[in-house]
Amino acid sequence: MTLRRQAVRASMGMPDQPREATELAGDAILTTVFDAAGRIVMRNRAAADWSVAEPLDGPDRFATLFVDEEGRQAALARLAAGEIMRGERSVARTGGIQRLRYTLSALEATETGEQRFLLAETPVEPQSGQETEQLRDYAEAAADWFWEMDATLRFTSMSESTQVPGSNTIDFFVGQRLVDLAISEDERGDWRGLADLIEVRLPFRDTRFRCRDSNGVEHHISLSGLPVFGQGGRFMGYRGIGRDLTLLVRAEQHAAFAQTRLIEAIESIPECFMLLDSEDRLVLCNSRYREVNAAIAPWLVGGTPLADIYRASEERGAVRPAAISLAERFRSGAPSVGEAQLGDRWFQISEKRTLDGGSVVVQTEITALKRRERELAEKSALLNATLQSMQQGLVVYDSDLRLRIWNEKIYDLFHDLVPGKHRVGDSASLPMRILAESGVFGPGDPERLVAERMKELREAPPPVEELILADGRVVERRLTPMPDGGLLATYLDITQRKRFEADLRRAKEEAELASRTKTEFLANMSHELRTPLNAVIGFAEIMQSEVFGPLGDPHYSEYAADIRDSGQHLLNLINDLLDVSKIEFGKVELVEETVDVPSILDSCMRLMRDRADQAAIELTAHTPPDLPQLQADSRRLKQILLNLMSNAVKFTPAGGQVTVRVTLPEAGGLKIAVSDTGIGIAKHDLAKALQPFGQIDSRMTRKYQGTGLGLPLTKSMIELHGGKLQLESTVGRGTTATLWLPPSRLIAAPGVALASRESRES
Repeated sequence: MTLRRQAVRASMGMPDQPREATELAGDAILTTVFDAAGRIVMRNRAAADWSVAEPLDGPDRFATLFVDEEGRQAALARLAAGEIMRGERSVARTGGIQRLRYTLSALEATETGEQRFLLAETPVEPQSGQETEQLRDYAEAAADWFWEMDATLRFTSMSESTQVPGSNTIDFFVGQRLVDLAISEDERGDWRGLADLIEVRLPFRDTRFRCRDSNGVEHHISLSGLPVFGQGGRFMGYRGIGRDLTLLVRAEQHAAFAQTRLIEAIESIPECFMLLDSEDRLVLCNSRYREVNAAIAPWLVGGTPLADIYRASEERGAVRPAAISLAERFRSGAPSVGEAQLGDRWFQISEKRTLDGGSVVVQTEITALKRRERELAEKSALLNATLQSMQQGLVVYDSDLRLRIWNEKIYDLFHDLVPGKHRVGDSASLPMRILAESGVFGPGDPERLVAERMKELREAPPPVEELILADGRVVERRLTPMPDGGLLATYLDITQRKRFEADLRRAKEEAELASRTKTEFLANMSHELRTPLNAVIGFAEIMQSEVFGPLGDPHYSEYAADIRDSGQHLLNLINDLLDVSKIEFGKVELVEETVDVPSILDSCMRLMRDRADQAAIELTAHTPPDLPQLQADSRRLKQILLNLMSNAVKFTPAGGQVTVRVTLPEAGGLKIAVSDTGIGIAKHDLAKALQPFGQIDSRMTRKYQGTGLGLPLTKSMIELHGGKLQLESTVGRGTTATLWLPPSRLIAAPGVALASRESRES
């Protein structure tokens, strides 16, 4: 195929050529073939006729389609790759400027492999002046603004429009190129596509880029433009329209940001969240909803009908996605909040309509709340059962003396109070008036009595008060302050207790009277028995000593000795009884004097020596040097020591030891300990041994005789001195009786301190 036929066929098959142009068989279409260097190889007659006004020979005709050599090389590469380039340009003719619409494409390579390019141009009929003016009016009435740029791609003018960012922005655009308006090198990618179109002088539409004005404010601009060509097809620049999309982009950004924040907020809430559209289809749900309702995960995708989710939730054990049934949702008067149980977990379900007709479903886990409600109900039931089971009547008042709570026992105690008549919040004066009218608060005007009682409760209520009812019953009222300033009042029927107290009081008085009678009898009997007993003892001693001559038979002397010993024993018993009686009556008075303890102890040792020797018992005493004197009753002190030493000798078997040790303890005072190695006393019998007539061995055939008054008398007399008696004993190993006299009883010698000497005792 020849090059001409190939070019004609290519021009005839141009898809953008008007039908009229193709019917001219190549005459109305300016057809030019270029080689790879841009030189004209062949052209048709129409293209040659255009040369009259503008020379088309050489590479200039091809070069005018591009900005520079770099652009031309880029266009050749695109054509070689099979791309078809289209556009418009203006050409100067004798009659004026003519617009040409062109198509540039690659032809088949020649037999020698040379590349050829076909430029097909079609004249565009110019519009009339009236049509042009109309188009300008339409454009100015639009929200867009007009712009023009020269061949160097610098903005030369911009029209006024309400959509222009501002006059300073217009000044900022004029004189600038697109490449200079980019914010930074790495942000030029958003207008790189526009640069490619401009590079090959092609029109562009709605192409966006970003720039900053002189105030540093970022703007988003949309441009649409057409290339402009002058005489000879020389590129003159671009003209077109523009639009400031800054507010729109900001609104889009704000909307996206708000949507992102909304999604993050929905994801961060602990509740299960679901959003439905106006057709009850799922729009979205948060991860918490998916976590709780994992059993229906396949249904939790956008667009799933609510009915399917509801049915799947009931079948698979998930929380239902509605407060109530689907049929009753959002009906007038229907509840918008419901509850559902999932195993041992509880959820509260709330629904609300959105402005677009959709709905929001929120599932809140209330397991802890339900547990607390159950615990509170159990505690309330337990508290109520406790209050109703109390034996006391109970009333709680607040800080304003208003009723808060009471139990039914109040009505059992006060028959004049009627159940159900009083309510929480009533003043305490209401039930008080009823009680005052029934005489509980005594005689007088009920209003005055109630006013006095209310004033008393506010100012200084008595903690305990006894109320005597009309039927004779006695009710004890106790008041306890509450932390909030209120009062807790308890009422207890103590009628029976008062009777018991009266009985006990009478019994006590009778017992005390009997005890005094007994003590008086013992005292009188002691005095009555001592006179004849002294005569018996005296005559027995005369008979034993044979003052008036021999008795004859030696047995009479033995009988006389027995009579004297028995009489002496009985006299000791009577003396002890008399001492006990005096102590009980409080008639024992100490005859205090300065006492030398070693002298008292030596006297007691001489009196007990013969008895100890007869019993084969070793009797020893230890006293420290420089022992201070005592302020005490010497006769009573001697009686105390003789009682303790007598008991020790009596209860120690032959071969044993009895030791008396006097010490000055660290705590002060004087300590005298009488220790033996006798039979000892069990621990549970120690207290009994200190009681009057306390016989540890109570059998009629007991081995050791005695009245059981020795230790009690000793304890009483040592306590009269302000001291105390202590027993320590181990069965089979012996007993230690320790008496202690207070430091106030010690009389120090001049220049001698009353320090402890226990550490120096041998």
